[in-house]
Amino acid sequence: MNIPHERQYRALELPEIITGLLAMLIVLWEVCFAGLANGTSELEMFEKGLHLLLCGVVWLNTAIVLLHFLTKLLHRQHPGRFLVWQLITGLIASCIFWGGIRQALPDHAFPVSMLLSFTIGIYSFITIGALARAHRAQNRPRSKSRWSPAVIFFTWMIAFVLVSTLLLLTPGATHHPISFTDAFFTCASAISITGLTCVDVANTFTALGKVVLLVDIQIGAMGVMTFSYFVLLMVGKQLAVRDRVAISSLLDQQGVNIIPALIKAVIFITFSVEAIGATLLYLHWDGTPGIPQEHLWFLALFHAVSAFCNAGISLFPQNMAEACVAHDKIVQSVMMMLTLAGTLGFSVYLEALTRLRNKVTGKRNPVRWSTHSWLVVRVTLIVMLTGAVGLAFLGALEPSAHAQAADFNIWESLWNTIGRSAGFNITDIGEYGPVYHLFLCLLMFVGGNPAGTGGGIFAPVFALCILEVLRVLRGQQDLELHGRRIARNTVERAMATVVLSTFWIAASTMLLLLLEPGISQAANGTIKLLFLEISAYTTTGFSICNPGDLSDVSKFFISANMLFGRVGMFTFMLIFIKQKDPSPVRYPETRLPLT
Repeated sequence: MNIPHERQYRALELPEIITGLLAMLIVLWEVCFAGLANGTSELEMFEKGLHLLLCGVVWLNTAIVLLHFLTKLLHRQHPGRFLVWQLITGLIASCIFWGGIRQALPDHAFPVSMLLSFTIGIYSFITIGALARAHRAQNRPRSKSRWSPAVIFFTWMIAFVLVSTLLLLTPGATHHPISFTDAFFTCASAISITGLTCVDVANTFTALGKVVLLVDIQIGAMGVMTFSYFVLLMVGKQLAVRDRVAISSLLDQQGVNIIPALIKAVIFITFSVEAIGATLLYLHWDGTPGIPQEHLWFLALFHAVSAFCNAGISLFPQNMAEACVAHDKIVQSVMMMLTLAGTLGFSVYLEALTRLRNKVTGKRNPVRWSTHSWLVVRVTLIVMLTGAVGLAFLGALEPSAHAQAADFNIWESLWNTIGRSAGFNITDIGEYGPVYHLFLCLLMFVGGNPAGTGGGIFAPVFALCILEVLRVLRGQQDLELHGRRIARNTVERAMATVVLSTFWIAASTMLLLLLEPGISQAANGTIKLLFLEISAYTTTGFSICNPGDLSDVSKFFISANMLFGRVGMFTFMLIFIKQKDPSPVRYPETRLPLT
C-alpha cells in the first residue's frame, strides 16, 4: 500500500471515531436519563431532537464507513473483517432508524437501533486501541512494557467499576437514588463475581441497572482483558506477542501459541452453557406461580449468567431462598450444574475440546490427560464429597436455630458445597451454628479452580500445599503426581498463595473488628466478620450478616477485598514487588533448629 492511500484511510478513520463516540454518548444519555422529561414539553422536545441527532450521526458514520469500504475496493485492498462488520452494523441501524421515522416498524425495533448505535461506539474504541497499538509498535518496537499484566488487569477492573458506578447513579438505572458507596460496592461485587450486595437488587434497579450488573458479571467472569482480546480476534485483528504473554500470565498458562484458542474456547463455552441454562430455566419457569412472567427471558438469562459466572447475584428479593424457588429441585439442579461448570476451569474444557476434535478428525490423542486436568477433576470431586458430608453432619448434629428436614439438610449441604464460590443461598445460613460457619469458611477458602469463574485460593493450590506437607513428613525429595514431578516454583507459589491469603484475611478481619464495634461486640460478632471477610476475599458471596449495615469505610474496604480476591493475592503482590533475576551466586547451606 502506497503512502497516499494510507493517508486516505487515516483521514477517514478520524470521522469514524468521532461519529461513533458521539453515537455512544447520545445512546447513554437517552438510556440513563430516560423519562427525565416527566411531562415537561421543553424536555420532551429536547429528547426528540436528541434522537433525531442520533439518527443523523449514525447515518453519517455509515456513509463514512461505506466510503472507506469502497476506497479499499477501488485500490484493490481487502477491506478486512472489522470494516465489514462496521458496514453491516451501520446499514442495519440506518435502515431501522429510517423505518422508525417513517413509522413502518414496531416499537420493539427501537431498543435494537439503540444497541446497534452503541455497538458503533464500541467499534470506535476498537479503532482507537488499534491505532494506539500500531503507534506504540512503530515508536518502541523493541522496548518492554513498563506495566505488568497484573497492573493492567487491576487498572481495567477499577476503571470498569467506576464507569459502572456512574451508570448506576443515573436516574434511569434505579427506582430511587442510592449513594455512591452502595453503587460502588454493588459494581465491585459484580465485576469481581462475588455476590455480596448492600441493596435489594430486585427492587432497587431498573432494567438498565440490571443490564449494567449483567454486563459487569459477564465481563468480570471472563476477564476484561480476555473479553477485549476476543473482540479483537472476532473483528480480524491479530494479537501481538505482548498481548499473548499478558493473557498467559493472567491465566497462568504455559506457551503463548494456545492463547487465541483458549480465548475463543472461553467465549464459546461461556455463551453456550449460559444459553442452555437460560433455556432450561425459561421453560421451567414459564407459567410457574410466583415467578414474574414479564420479561421472563431476562430473568432466566440473568440467573443462568450469574450461576455459571459464580456471581451469586439474584433478581429475587431473598436470593434463591424466595418461596417460589426455595424448594424447587429442578431449578436448583440447573443452577448447581451451571455453577459446577463454571468452576472447572476453561483450560480443562479446551483440552477436552481438543481431544474431541482430534478423535473426530482421526488424529491421535496423547494417552494421558494433562496433570492439570487430572488434578482438577479429582480434587473437585473430593472437595464436593467431603464438603457435602461434613456440612450434612454439622447441620444435623450441631445445635442451631435452623429447622429443616433431614433430606433437605443433605440437599442444602450439596448446594452449599457446589456453590462455595457462588454464594446463592436457599435458606438463611445465618441460623446455623458457629462450627458449620467455620467449616463453610474453609470450603470458601478452597474455592474453585484456576482459569475458571470460581473464587478462593483454588482447590488445586490447596491440594498441592497438603501434598507438599505430606512430602516433607515422608522425607521424599520431589512432589510427584500423575507420573510427573511438580516444578518447585509451582509448589512454592502455591505455598506463598496460602500464606499470603491467610495473613491478609487475619489482618483484614482484625481491622473490620475495629471498624465495626457494633457487630464485633454482638453475639458471634467475630465469626460474622470473619465469615464476611473470607466471603469477600474469596469472591463467594455467602453472608451471615447484612453488608448494608456496615459503615461506608467498611464497605469500601470490603469492595477492595473483593477486587484483590479476583486478581489473586500472589498476583496482586507482584504489582508492588518486582521479581529478581536468578543470582549466579549461592551461599553455603546451613541448618536451623526448628524443634
